[in-house]
Amino acid sequence: QAELACQAREVRERAGQNFLTVRASIEFSSHCRQKCSFCGMNALNRQLERYRMTYEHLARVIDDVAALGITDLHLASGEDWAYDAADLAAVIKHGVAAGMEVTLVTGHRKPVDYEMWKLAGAARYILKVETTNEALFQAARIGTALRHRIAHLLFLRSLGYKIGTGIICGLPGQTPEDLVKDICFLSCFVPDMASVSRFLPNEKSLLAEENEGNPDLTLNFISLIRIEVKRPELRIPAGTTLGRRQVDAILHGANVVSLHVTPEEYADLYSADRIKERQLTQMTELRQLSEETGLSLHLKG
Repeated sequence: QAELACQAREVRERAGQNFLTVRASIEFSSHCRQKCSFCGMNALNRQLERYRMTYEHLARVIDDVAALGITDLHLASGEDWAYDAADLAAVIKHGVAAGMEVTLVTGHRKPVDYEMWKLAGAARYILKVETTNEALFQAARIGTALRHRIAHLLFLRSLGYKIGTGIICGLPGQTPEDLVKDICFLSCFVPDMASVSRFLPNEKSLLAEENEGNPDLTLNFISLIRIEVKRPELRIPAGTTLGRRQVDAILHGANVVSLHVTPEEYADLYSADRIKERQLTQMTELRQLSEETGLSLHLKG
């Protein structure tokens, strides 16, 4: 494992990616129409208090983030089709005007929505496939077809988005062979961003009683992404599902860290993967990660 991590760091260094991109993450809506078995925010969870942030509130948070010198804005939500596309376009424009590159993580939307947001200035879009095993995918993303999700990614790429996708390591029933196929998919697809999340059972999800994923297997997957996906500027996040082992993720080839700026009154209501081990990182923790790994934080000014 140490040799694999060393090789991944060497690939990252040769690509000139020996710094940490800081992305400010705002989780702006907890409404979701999907019924994903691994997610506590699924539509079947009637106990979760739902929220939607207004444009005015988002604009204030974005201004505060821009003042920190952060140039990457990560706007995430459930698959909330009631969140008006034009309203989100206004938020995107505000972020771009503040000097930020905007990434969207809002699930499947209509093609016209993708087009509107690209015209508004959005640069990146993330749709995680979670697994390329068809049976596991259907069990994880109930009611969605894997080919449909990949088609959305290809359409987003055709519009000019930089695209991202990712895998969950440790899904119930997943095998090492499945993970090998996932790596092969990523190496052929060559996304601009690729991630792996460690499976952690959410107490409000359909998989609440399952065992959590192996952190070392997750770290090795990060290294394999760095080595096998031939895109020099590939972004790989040090996932918050690794908890205190985020520093290990960076040592295994990751180069993106998240600053969680969802307002405090909403932070515990956004339940995509809310679990005890998940770290909601602030600037203090990010500076500590920088010091421990020897990689500088990429900030403006």
